[in-house]
Amino acid sequence: MKILIKGLLICVSLALLAASGTYLYFLVILPPDLPIAELKLDRTPERVARGEYLATAVFGCVYCHSERDWELFGGPIKPGGLGKGGERFDESVGFPGLIVSTNITPYHLGDWSDGELYRAIVSGLHKDGYAFFPVMPFDVYLYLETEDVYSIMAYLRTLEPIAADHPPRQLSNFMQAIGNSRVKPAEPWVVDQDDPVARGEYLSIIAGCRFCHTPADERRQGIPEMRFGGGLGFPWQDKTVYSANISADPDTGIGNWTVEDFIARFKAYENQRIPVSEVGYNTQMAWTEYAQLTESDLAAIYAYIMSQPAVRNEVTLVR
Repeated sequence: MKILIKGLLICVSLALLAASGTYLYFLVILPPDLPIAELKLDRTPERVARGEYLATAVFGCVYCHSERDWELFGGPIKPGGLGKGGERFDESVGFPGLIVSTNITPYHLGDWSDGELYRAIVSGLHKDGYAFFPVMPFDVYLYLETEDVYSIMAYLRTLEPIAADHPPRQLSNFMQAIGNSRVKPAEPWVVDQDDPVARGEYLSIIAGCRFCHTPADERRQGIPEMRFGGGLGFPWQDKTVYSANISADPDTGIGNWTVEDFIARFKAYENQRIPVSEVGYNTQMAWTEYAQLTESDLAAIYAYIMSQPAVRNEVTLVR
């Protein structure tokens, strides 16, 4: 009996030691204290224009960091609040906790250095050193081409300052540990702009196509062999909306679509503000944002998707 008790005590001690070590590592040692680059960017017209395109049509910066009108299909931005933040991510949209998107106008970012802003975008660290939660996909933005980050930064500096403050986030230690574990230094890609497949891969990753249109396992990690197969669920009020199969499968995906069909699907929502009542449901797919993508970029995304294995997966979009 003494041996059994001793063995149990050793097991309990080891379990406590492992739990303590895990806590210390993920909540005390992490996130890493990444250096802040010495940057002073030139806010050239070319950078500002490129940054506006990226922030409003590709990466969703201003869509997440503005209030969206969910009475309209796809939740376009409410007029007059570009970049002021205030969009809620909570249990109603399947988020375990509460995050209210930050004000990214100069009202809030005016005292941030260029180096602090760069680190925040690509590595997910606040200027005060704590990690964001990757509802902002900084673990993807670390691959951004460096000039693209500079362009976004230049554009954000030109936004009209809007005085708006928001409540602090409410995250469990576990959720904070997830954010801490995702912080990494930038690993910028250098994309061959003359290769549509390479450019399409870059755009599809950064814009979230590959994430949203790939079903996930129980850890919310994309299943590689199901890439672009659709079926990732997004809770919405009393329904769940599932991402479509956009793989090259001709029966359950978009394998029978031409590049012209693909482009037209997006452009149909350009400058449109459609009441949800006309559609019957809403979606977190920001159609009015992606409708602003250039035809060249849409064609590149199509080229990359068609280069990937077809995935046979019949998806019911709303249930």
